[in-house]
Order: sequence, then C-alpha cells, then structure tokens
Amino acid sequence: MTLDTIQLVLSIAAPLAVLIGVIIALLQLRNQQRLRQLEIVMRLYSTFGEEGFVRHYQRVSSWKYKTYAAFRKKNKPDDFISLLVVSVFFENMGLLLKRKLAPIDLLDDLLSGPILEAWPKTRPVWVGLRKEHNHPAWAEWFEYFHDAMAKRMLQLNESKPQGRNGHA
Repeated sequence: MTLDTIQLVLSIAAPLAVLIGVIIALLQLRNQQRLRQLEIVMRLYSTFGEEGFVRHYQRVSSWKYKTYAAFRKKNKPDDFISLLVVSVFFENMGLLLKRKLAPIDLLDDLLSGPILEAWPKTRPVWVGLRKEHNHPAWAEWFEYFHDAMAKRMLQLNESKPQGRNGHA
C-alpha cells in the first residue's frame, strides 16, 4: 500500500467511525429512555402490592355506590381515604400514559383488570365531587387511563380470530 492509499483509507474511515459512534450513541440513548420509562412505571407499580394499598383497593372494589348521593349517605369514614389512595395511584399511571412515559401495552400487562374494575366503582363519586366542587379535572387521568384501556381491550377483542360459533 502506498502512502496515498493509506491516507485515502484513513480520510474515509475517520468520518465513518464518527458516524458509527453517533449511531451507537443514539441507539443507547433511545434504549436508556425506554429503561427509564420502565423504571418509573415499575417503581409506581410496586406500591400496588403493598398491604396498605391492597386494603384501600379492596374497599373500593367492593363498593356498591351507584350515585354520588348514595356515597355521601352511606359511606364509611375510611371510604374517602380509600378513594384518594386508589385514585392517586391510577391518576399517576394515567398521567404517565398521557405523557407517553408509559406504553399502553406495559400498563395492560400490569393493570388492565384493576383499572377496568376501579374506575367504574369510583366514577359516580368523582362525577359528583367534580360537580359539587366545580373541579372538572379531578381524577381526569384516572378516567383517561380507564378509557384508553377499555378502548385497547375492545380493539384486542375485535382483532382476535373468531371460531366457528362466533367465539374467540
């Protein structure tokens, strides 16, 4: 190899090495962002299994309140605390979903059942509280999370192949 050939190869290799380095850095940065999102969701999700949260969730999931008036009339002192504890958890997850910091498929894997159960139980109470206190945004990300998950479940069920009797 001549000196000119070596210089030509090096003049091509240098920018190529920089380009490859930039591509690798971008891929690592993208992967780091995904890992950070997963870490945030999992850190929040870890509270879901804590004994205190489980008690509040169990209380909320057993409610039979059809209206806000029924809640106001029949609620127990701890019901409002349970409402807030459960709602704040789902509100946080809904906000992460809305801000695209948590993918819907991950939230589906972790919380599809609980969110689909919790919002319908708390909805009448939140609708009444919103109206009574003139705060229409209260629990909006909780509701957003529920609606997004319900929509996802509908889409997933519609995309399943149907059997001979029309059943999946």
